[in-house]
Order: sequence, then structure tokens, then C-alpha cells
Amino acid sequence: MPSSIPFQRTPRTFLIVLVCTLVVFGLIMLYSTSYATAGDRNLRMQAMWIVSAFAAAGIMRQVDYHLLCRYSIFILFFFVLLLGYLAFAHLVHKVSPGLAAHLPFTGGVKGAFRWYKFGPIRLQPSEFTKLGIILFLADYYGKNNRFALETWRGFLLPVGIAGGATGLILLGGSLSVTVITGLMVLGIAFTAGIRLRYLMGLMFGGLMTVLGVICVSPERFSRLTSFMNPELVQQGDGYQLWHSILALGSGGWTGLGFTESRMKKFYLPEAHTDFILSIVGEELGFLAVLLVLITFLLLTFTLLHMAARAADREGSLICTGIALAIGLHVFVNLGVVSGFLPTTGVTAPFISYGGSSILAFGIGLGMVLSVSRHADRVLAEQLAQEHGNQVRPPAVPDKLFH
Repeated sequence: MPSSIPFQRTPRTFLIVLVCTLVVFGLIMLYSTSYATAGDRNLRMQAMWIVSAFAAAGIMRQVDYHLLCRYSIFILFFFVLLLGYLAFAHLVHKVSPGLAAHLPFTGGVKGAFRWYKFGPIRLQPSEFTKLGIILFLADYYGKNNRFALETWRGFLLPVGIAGGATGLILLGGSLSVTVITGLMVLGIAFTAGIRLRYLMGLMFGGLMTVLGVICVSPERFSRLTSFMNPELVQQGDGYQLWHSILALGSGGWTGLGFTESRMKKFYLPEAHTDFILSIVGEELGFLAVLLVLITFLLLTFTLLHMAARAADREGSLICTGIALAIGLHVFVNLGVVSGFLPTTGVTAPFISYGGSSILAFGIGLGMVLSVSRHADRVLAEQLAQEHGNQVRPPAVPDKLFH
């Protein structure tokens, strides 16, 4: 029995090592990208968020995820209210920008209302809404797996609720997070066993919605067209993408050297947030970017491995949802900085500067650790029961007592 339990703990240890590696690397690169322009302010703020994220992960590790699933609909409803207020602020801004600026707690940036402001602290509820959706779908399909193939109870009802929350993210002005959340919902629903034709229809509808939103927004449409050939519009809409590509290309295999980036000083906006991997490529080279990508792949596969070893369906879907959230964020961020996808504001998990992102992922990883600890307990009980059955003495024949 003892030899099996440490094997169960190995994925947890590996997961923690991978996350700590990414966090430390992110702090080092944050120092490089922002110290010359912002001093140690960004570094101190990021360190504060990292401590908060690890504390949240430790707390969530001790909380039974079944309890979270039981109240998941209320958790999701709370985040829906937060998103609804930001969506309202976004719509007010369209009608009266001056009035929207006086709405309390809102943090509008370039007409997009994605944050709540509490003094110097900004929180993006869409990052935490993904966790609420994961818990809700894990709870629903864990308890109602027998309805997975039905149209109403297996598809329209749960996906409709999750889709409603996702739609509020879009109304707040964040198309990229909307797409990531929608793909995450599709992935969880697929894992839960929803009919493929339903998912294909949903994917088609989502694609049409995204294209419609892009076509009616001149800014988004220009991003879509400029990323195809950013060199032609390098002084306009393609400015950020073009200099990101230059940063990656100028680094070569081994880079220009730590802190030696030229793009971060004069040319590349948001170098410490969305485009931090461009600076990694410029200073440390393609090999460093490749190692970062391999680390993220190992992290995603570790989460999927833990999903496969979960003790129940709820735990498995939670791990799958967190793996999808991290994997999709990495794919979109790397696609943007390399010019494979249009420019959009998506961070690299655990590396980019941003409090909401790292705190939300910290909470998510704490939930995964809770799932793994429960799987350990279940396995230990099963092994103890089997061990007890093996050593139980043989029954004494009744005739000996006559």
C-alpha cells in the first residue's frame, strides 16, 4: 500500500515545480522589461499578487471541491452580476462617455470595461468567471451524466447558462477572453460526452458571432486585416505586432543578452504584459521561448493526467477545465506575439504582469490540488480495504463449537 500513494503524489509535486519555475522566470523577465521605465513598482506589485495567488491556492487545496461544486450556481451567479455591471458601464459609454466615467468602481480602458478599480488595485472578473463556469459544468455533468446525450438537459440548459455568462464578457468589450471561455466550455462539454453534432453547431454559431462582432467594430476589423501583413501598416494598426515580430527575429537562437532588449525601451508597448514573450525571444533567444513552451505543455499534460486519475467525474472535469484555460491562454498569447493571430490582450499565464490572471490561476490550481488530495484519500481507502481483506484470518468452521 505505501508504495502506491507516493506515486499518486508525484503529479502534484511536478505541477508545483512547473508553476514555481514559470513564476520565478516571469519575475526575472518582468524585472528586465520594466525596471528601466517603472523602477521596481511593477515587480513589487507582481510579487504581492504572486503571494496572494499562492495563499489562495493553499486555502483552496484544503477546501473540498465537492462543496464548491454544490454552491457553483451561486458562485457563477455572483460573477454574472459583476460582469453585468461592467457590461452596463460599457453600454452607457457608447451612449454617454462622460456619464460612464463617473460610474463607481469601473475601470474603462480605451472604451472597454473589463476591470473593477479599488484604489491602485484592479480586478478583472472575467478571469474568475472562467472558474465559476468550470465549477458549474463540473457539478452539472457530474450529477447529471445520464442526461449528457439529451438535447435539453444535456446540452441546451448547461451550455446555455455557461454561454450567457460568456456573452456578458463580450458585452464588457473583451472579445479575446470571450473566445477563450467559449472554447473552454466546448472542451468541457466534449469531455462530458455531449453529442458532437451539437458541439459543431455551437462552434459554427460562435464563429459567426465573433466574425459579426469584428465586422461591426472598426478597431477589431483593422486588427484582423493588419495582422496578415503588419509590415505594410507598421506605423499604424500593425505597429505593435510588427515590433513584436522584430523582437523575436532579432534574438536569433540565443538572444541579445539579458536586459539587452531594444524594443522594450522605445518601440514595443505593453512589453511587460501581453508581449513579454517577445522580449524573452529578443533577450534570451528562440531556445528560451521553446523551453517556456515545453514547460507550458508539460503543465497542461500534467493537469490532464490528474484529470484522468481523479476519483470522480466532478474532479476530472475541474482538472480538464483548468488545463484548457491555461492551454488556450498560452496558445492565444504565443499566437499573437508571433503574428499567427490578430493582436489582442491576452496574458501569458504566470509570466506576464497582471494580478487578476495570476490570482485566478492560483485559485484554479488550488482546486486541482484539492481534487488530487481527494483521489489520494479514495485510493488509500481502497488499498486499505483490499489489504484488510487479504490478511483477514479464515473463518472457523461452526462444527468446532458443537
